[in-house]
Amino acid sequence: MDLQCVFLCPKTKASTMYYKTKLQMHNFTCFNLGNKDGYCYAWEEHEGSISSEVFAHLQCKHFESILGANPNIEKVIVWSDGCGYQNRCCTITNAYIDLAMKHSVTIEQKFLVAGHTQMECDSMHSLIERPTIKDIYTPRDYIVIFETARLHPSPYKVTQLFHNDFMKLSGAYVTNIRPGRKAGDPTVHDLRALQYLADGRIRYKLDFESDWEDLPQRLSIPKEPFHWVPLFPAQLPITLRKFNDLQAMKPVLPRVAHQYYDNLPHQ
Repeated sequence: MDLQCVFLCPKTKASTMYYKTKLQMHNFTCFNLGNKDGYCYAWEEHEGSISSEVFAHLQCKHFESILGANPNIEKVIVWSDGCGYQNRCCTITNAYIDLAMKHSVTIEQKFLVAGHTQMECDSMHSLIERPTIKDIYTPRDYIVIFETARLHPSPYKVTQLFHNDFMKLSGAYVTNIRPGRKAGDPTVHDLRALQYLADGRIRYKLDFESDWEDLPQRLSIPKEPFHWVPLFPAQLPITLRKFNDLQAMKPVLPRVAHQYYDNLPHQ
């Protein structure tokens, strides 16, 4: 899994748009090595941020749907880069602990070594970015590109997200995932893999060849299970400068796109 580069909208060759600030669109991708299915989770900047809570929710809900459709799965292995706020932090860990205990599965989260982070998601990004040389007027144009970027063996499964789709856990099982306690001990950046067991235990590796060790952090098990609560109470306003720039670009956009930019929340 990986977050693709930021997509800007609108996007045309009109010179008047070159120095204007544009709307950002994000695309979080997942690739199933077992059946070659690709998944895209897309949202605009005013619908959600790119915080650790957002990625924790996306990953948890993605695997929850997989486990719900395949109840015989006993182990899930997740490969990603070592980006802190996306993959290697307490927020993500809490989501995976909750998922492992809820579905009685073992989840192994493995982090690729810096400089060797090419993965199958990059092939998704390549296919998606080829058609983006065309004019883009609204984020819906990107959604169509995501849906049609691959035809065989099957199109990518695309989910467009809105602010009321994003959730966060109501509590935390751990507040620290550092494998050491004192100065000179390994830090979070040294983690090469994390393992979440159905009984709530967390184990770690500092390299792929070593054995699993228990994480020396206390796990807080609540009396009542945590639940997912809304993360964003409303849409996130864009800056006034960006809103004005988007308004200034309307003369080179089709009239059908004007209402979308008029309705954007702004400061």
